[in-house]
Amino acid sequence: MVVLSIVSLSLAKDFLLPVILSFILSLILSPAVRFLIRHKVPSVLASAFMLAVSCGVFIGAIWLVTPGVAQWMSAAPDKIEQRLNTDKEIKQTIDKLQETSKKVNDAVEKIAIEDKASEQASVVIEQNSWSSELLTGLQKGLSSTLLIFALTLFLLISGNELVLNLVRLSSQKNKRKRFIRLFQRLRSEVGRYLGAAFLVNLTLGCLTSLIFWYLDVPLAWTWVVLVTFLRFIPYVGISLIAILLVLVSLTHFDNLWETLMPVGIFLSLSTLFGFIVDPLVHGMRLKINPIIVFISVIFWGWLWGAAGAIIAVPLLTVALVTADCMGWHTLTKIVTRTS
Repeated sequence: MVVLSIVSLSLAKDFLLPVILSFILSLILSPAVRFLIRHKVPSVLASAFMLAVSCGVFIGAIWLVTPGVAQWMSAAPDKIEQRLNTDKEIKQTIDKLQETSKKVNDAVEKIAIEDKASEQASVVIEQNSWSSELLTGLQKGLSSTLLIFALTLFLLISGNELVLNLVRLSSQKNKRKRFIRLFQRLRSEVGRYLGAAFLVNLTLGCLTSLIFWYLDVPLAWTWVVLVTFLRFIPYVGISLIAILLVLVSLTHFDNLWETLMPVGIFLSLSTLFGFIVDPLVHGMRLKINPIIVFISVIFWGWLWGAAGAIIAVPLLTVALVTADCMGWHTLTKIVTRTS
């Protein structure tokens, strides 16, 4: 059953991933929508307004990331080459590696000279398939994004009616109460938690980018997007940001301490937020065993890629609340910390 479930999740990725992302996004926007409804704003307008804000954030993130990353990637090879040429030892090592690589290539060409024509044809086929796959991926990503926002709008507007209809299907009064309590906790606790986590990550990203802009670190405002979303991936996200900071700093700064300074600043801010800001804003993540969190990130990242790693902790939080409301105490004891 476990193997069949994993295979089913893998095969149904294109269907389940947009649905789950829409569900999580609706939980994040739910507290703000309810706030607007309490202030006499119609539910349709409140949902449409918050969804428009989400679209604006999404478009703004792409606008911040794409030009800077494209400019850096075009200039990075020349800067890396200049950096390597200034160090004689590194240059000599690279020259030796190039000589060795050339000898290996010559030997391979002599062995496979008869298959040279077929290899060239295969290279052309691979290049064409790569461009077509890129175009297909962009079209698929755009359609998935539109589907996520449309489904989120429907969940914000008609989610209550759907839940009530599902609750009425149960003939047992206790189960109906549990389902209602589960829905209320998902909207209140999980919604507030995810919204607060997003705001904390966004604050850390803005503060980090502001400091990097003052210190003339490349791609200063790109780190807003990276920190905001990658910090949802425990352990792995922080490590990825640190590695990217080192790579970017190597192409811009000459001294070692200037290269490592952005990484040190980010790790210090992230540690400060992790030990002080996160516990003050929300404590739900602190109740989950770190081993379970790490395994969840690895599993969903392996199953659904980067998107799966990002939604791993929100899904684990939803599962924890569901287990608590439905009375699955054994699962709750395994997932949560004992002290």
